[in-house]
Amino acid sequence: MRFIHIADVHLGVTPDAGMPWSEKRGKDIWNSFHMVLEEARRQQADLLLIAGDLFHRQPLKRELKEVAAGFAAIPDTEIVLIAGNHDYLHPKSYYRTFAWPDNVHFILNKDLTPVHLERIHTTVWGCSFWDKEDDRAVYGKHQRQMDSEFQILLGHGGDDRHHPFRANELTAGYDYAAFGHIHKAAQLIPNRVVMAGSLEPTDCNDFGPHGFWIGELTEAGCRVSFYPIKKCEYIRQELPVTPEMSAYAMVGLAQQELAKRAPYQISHLVLRGYRDADIVLPVQELAQLNRVVRVVDETEPDYPFDQLKQRYDGTLLAQYIETLEAYPDAASGRKALYYGVQAMLNAMGEGQET
Repeated sequence: MRFIHIADVHLGVTPDAGMPWSEKRGKDIWNSFHMVLEEARRQQADLLLIAGDLFHRQPLKRELKEVAAGFAAIPDTEIVLIAGNHDYLHPKSYYRTFAWPDNVHFILNKDLTPVHLERIHTTVWGCSFWDKEDDRAVYGKHQRQMDSEFQILLGHGGDDRHHPFRANELTAGYDYAAFGHIHKAAQLIPNRVVMAGSLEPTDCNDFGPHGFWIGELTEAGCRVSFYPIKKCEYIRQELPVTPEMSAYAMVGLAQQELAKRAPYQISHLVLRGYRDADIVLPVQELAQLNRVVRVVDETEPDYPFDQLKQRYDGTLLAQYIETLEAYPDAASGRKALYYGVQAMLNAMGEGQET
């Protein structure tokens, strides 16, 4: 039995609001979802598992019609889905009354409920969120049922406030446990308990690859593989800063480094190293460069310690510098030296703006 496992699609989200690429990112997420449906048709998948948060918020009726049309286009694939904590079953949710195609099975119950799929000899167990938070351990230890060949758990959660669970408690009752909620994809137990991760990154802090899983269940067990979608990937790019660099040079170096990216990558630009203590970092200019979502300053000021010792001879500041310069651990001593000098200069009203 061949299946596809996705979660946290978050249709309707507008990532990085206000950025030039924001609208395109929202459309790309819809396109990636439709691409998965096309992949299900191409792979002749028997089952599509959607482990919660198909939508970023309460879905509109027209959006459900769009999704249903896509589901109807793959009638040979059984589709089982649940509501997560973002698209939970609000009392007025259109989920509650929407008429899905015959191949779609939406588990509305808030307690673990089976869906028997006789055609593919599979039972899928799952439940939906009825509120933004639900700290019940709804999955727990499950006694394996013998009413079908394959037993699958479809879940959403994994933290203290959203259906907490322990992965090692799930393997006895199920052949495969398909989870959503955490946006970073991971095999919690290889080929048995899988957190799908979000189909696409929905926030600029969703680093790393995103995509979907394809698996196959046989009498011998389960095997799954991850398939990345590369419409967007957030990355951290470090910009090495030295005391000799001007603001103009930093911008030029950043442009060179950013040019090395793949077209789908969006950067957190991280400034790291030691800067001239008097320089003003070109943060605004760097933030305006192409596909830069955030600029992070992790630099330290490079103080002229010999000059400071002469200028403040006989003071606590000079004594502090002399003591820390002799610190045996060069790395931690240097960091303490910079932090301490900065604090003392600030206290004396002579700290430099950064």
